[in-house]
Amino acid sequence: MENQRSLLLIGGTGFIGSFLSSFFLKRGWKVFVLVRNSHRLKSLIPGTEALFGDPLKDGEWQKVVPERDLVINLVGETIFKRWTPEYKRRIWDSRVISTEKVVSALRPGQVLFNASAVGYYGDAGEEILTEESPRGNLFVSELCEVWEKKALEGESKGARVLVGRFGIVMGKGGGMLSVILPIFKLGLGGKLGSGRQWFPWIHILDLARAIEFLYYTEERGIFNITSPEPVRNEDMTKVMGKILKRPTFFPVPKIGLKILYGELAEVIMASARVIPQRLLRLGFKFEYESFEKAFKASIE
Repeated sequence: MENQRSLLLIGGTGFIGSFLSSFFLKRGWKVFVLVRNSHRLKSLIPGTEALFGDPLKDGEWQKVVPERDLVINLVGETIFKRWTPEYKRRIWDSRVISTEKVVSALRPGQVLFNASAVGYYGDAGEEILTEESPRGNLFVSELCEVWEKKALEGESKGARVLVGRFGIVMGKGGGMLSVILPIFKLGLGGKLGSGRQWFPWIHILDLARAIEFLYYTEERGIFNITSPEPVRNEDMTKVMGKILKRPTFFPVPKIGLKILYGELAEVIMASARVIPQRLLRLGFKFEYESFEKAFKASIE
């Protein structure tokens, strides 16, 4: 195709990256995925093209960055492990260094979409959070602030930078549901602590649609990539129990999470009532506004 647009996905072999590969391929894009080694090739969606390189190191892969219309950077070690000091450094470096390497290779006129997270807001209780709300006080809040600043430095290269603060991503075959569904199916699910904390989420199709939508605007800067209807943990638990036809009698006490996960428990228990204010103002229409509809679609 003469005017075929091209995309480079960095950190693109996981749950979100694989979905984005399929999504953009179906829309006629040429999709390239950065992979570290040949073992990752089996993870690629048919139709994508592999580009070898380490996103935390300078290399030949950076010469390909300027050739793409859109670059999506999703690199980041999972936070859902117990945080030793060494692992916290890996969480930090995987995000911050990879973003530095991508930004250094950008050219004027390109679009960079860089991932971030609603962890930026920390534990904010009942406060309604928009893109203009202040940073929280958790480790992940500080990380997100630095991560986003590194991405936004791409503006000085003449690129248009979009930063997406992702809620918990829902969809078939991965993400949060791959961890908690087996527990709920056994009838061992339950609310976390009081269950009153707000849970910001996004269905993976809406995440992909939001990225595509923003690409075709002239917008730049920070966007909350979350459903406009955050849900309380206790209500989320009830919905899952009802749809799976399983009891949800086993609340998880905060002290139990702290014993299991240490510092990560503060993130798991945080309340973040996040609203995608900028997307809504632009007229973006969500396919999945309600948690119940999104959950049903994720298990069918």
